[in-house]
Amino acid sequence: MLKLLIADDEVIIRRGLKAAVDWEKFSIQVVGEAEDGELALEMAKELRPDILFLDICMPFLNGLDLIRQLEKILPDSLFILITGHDEFSYAQQAVRLGVFDYLLKPVNVKELENVIERASEELKSRNHLQNRDKQFEGNRELLKIDFLQKWIGGVIPKEDLKDECHLFNIKLDGPIGVSVIKLLNIDLHIAEEFWNENLLAFSLGNIIKYLLYDIPTAEFFEDKQGHVVILLPVDRAEDISVINQLIKEKAETFLGKTIVYSENIALMTREIPIIYQKLINQLNSYTNVSPIVVLAKNYIDQRYYDPLITLNEVASSVQVSPSYLSKQFKNELGASFIQYLTKVRIEKSLLLMNDPYLKVYEISEKVGYSTQHYFCNAFKKAVGISPSSYRSGNRK
Repeated sequence: MLKLLIADDEVIIRRGLKAAVDWEKFSIQVVGEAEDGELALEMAKELRPDILFLDICMPFLNGLDLIRQLEKILPDSLFILITGHDEFSYAQQAVRLGVFDYLLKPVNVKELENVIERASEELKSRNHLQNRDKQFEGNRELLKIDFLQKWIGGVIPKEDLKDECHLFNIKLDGPIGVSVIKLLNIDLHIAEEFWNENLLAFSLGNIIKYLLYDIPTAEFFEDKQGHVVILLPVDRAEDISVINQLIKEKAETFLGKTIVYSENIALMTREIPIIYQKLINQLNSYTNVSPIVVLAKNYIDQRYYDPLITLNEVASSVQVSPSYLSKQFKNELGASFIQYLTKVRIEKSLLLMNDPYLKVYEISEKVGYSTQHYFCNAFKKAVGISPSSYRSGNRK
């Protein structure tokens, strides 16, 4: 039931208003009557009515001054003025101050019912919106994750993207680093405690949350396949690699499981779903290979920048012979050790090509080539064009 307070210094007006309408028909209960403004103020504070009928001219505190005080105390209540013809200019002023409506004395019953019906509908509409907003707030994180999953899946219409991002306070402007992280249930060392799948996922999420704490614009969530996706505005292309490597190191140290990831830069938000799918395809290369090859790939992915990395070193890290590892690479990946290493290095160089501050020779050093000439030859062989042509926009 909605609550109504009637305030008027004329007892005949108060009783007339109370008796003129079947209030229950409008789900309204008259909770009080006041004969002056000060009494009305005290009763309103105590009873907190949804609707207030107020006479403009009342002793001690007039209707307009009463409204000015009550609108701070009862911001969701509706004020309806009762006024005479000679007070009409005051009523107009009150409407401009936000009063819901006014009625002229003597009050016409049909006009009264019309105002009450509109007030009742207005309050019901407000309550509905408030309940919807509360429901939204209570499920905001779930709804946000659902939106992000649909966005990377490419099912959010382009024209809706800006409004949805604003609704969920997602601020992804400029170049955006896109990362997909996958936890493989392959032990790096003997863990001291048992991890079930849910606990592993939960712990990985906590590690990422902790490491991204100082980057409020970063977004991370699980996709529908259980990968962790990170969307991160970046100033430099290297930023995303540094963060992902830190996540990998911390997670592998704490969980004792293998963490793999793929990463790239989206120069525009519309590229994110396309890049996401490419990254998923890269991670799928880990699905159908043996644990030995996964660990070897993992070792290379972490140390590709070392120009002295060798097959012997990688084989030693996974405790197999170089010949056995070379054979497994050929059988499972369809590539030799050198071919896979080159592939990783070129992919990393393509990421760094998005950074206008890095020179080609600096990129070659960062991806493990001892000379720029050697890097340019490898790049052209893999990509089809030289690094300088690629950078100038001549991309296939």
